[in-house]
Amino acid sequence: MTTSRGPAIVMYLVAVFEFLLGGVFVGVGAVVPELTTTFTLVGGALMVTAVILFLFGRRFHRRFKDAQALREHGVRGTAQVLGARQTGVYMNEQPQVALQLRITAPGHGTYDTTVKEYVPLIATGMLGTGRPLTVLVDPLDPAKVVIEWSFAAEQPPAPPTPPPADPFLKQQILATGIPGTIRVLSAEFAGSLDEQGRPLYSAQLHIAVQGRAPVAGPAVFAVPLERVSVMQPGGVIPIKANPSDPMQFAADWDRLATG
Repeated sequence: MTTSRGPAIVMYLVAVFEFLLGGVFVGVGAVVPELTTTFTLVGGALMVTAVILFLFGRRFHRRFKDAQALREHGVRGTAQVLGARQTGVYMNEQPQVALQLRITAPGHGTYDTTVKEYVPLIATGMLGTGRPLTVLVDPLDPAKVVIEWSFAAEQPPAPPTPPPADPFLKQQILATGIPGTIRVLSAEFAGSLDEQGRPLYSAQLHIAVQGRAPVAGPAVFAVPLERVSVMQPGGVIPIKANPSDPMQFAADWDRLATG
């Protein structure tokens, strides 16, 4: 969606200018017989172009109003960027990008969608970092999404959530925690091992815990060597989560088949 009124105003101003210029050409053609044909054609073309630009301006204005409505009434969620492709269109030197998103929002759960957004230059560098974006979603129509670029630019990257370091705490969570699952959105080897020689993975996860709204976020945790095959997009791991903090969890590796 268009989050600025600027594109609509530009379209309207250019449309008015071209319509008036077209009117001048038609008027001159009517007064000077030897210029009638040429000036009438040029003036008519300018006026038709003006109408087209005006319609584009209305479209941008409507998208701006939709974005404003979402800012007032939309539900806040997070979006993981699965893919990004520039369309070749620019507005105010901002590239339009087709974004494949995996959105998690209250009332809608987690779903995939594609949106076309004009991305501020200051935010283009974060599209490939794996960092979740903040989005606002229409409570009734999950296809209506606006990305809060200003919020993304102002906030520092969220630090990975470390796993519980205390073995007793891990056992306590496994014994008394709330059952759930995590789905791997993206993962990569962090380059180090834990004290038991297990590889540490830095991952973006979708966390679903019974009785709670799904959340998405980063985490770093150790993975048994015989289970590393699950650390790829789409991999599902059973967990137990801290009842007071679903982002603090312990993987229930015993419930996962050996890969």
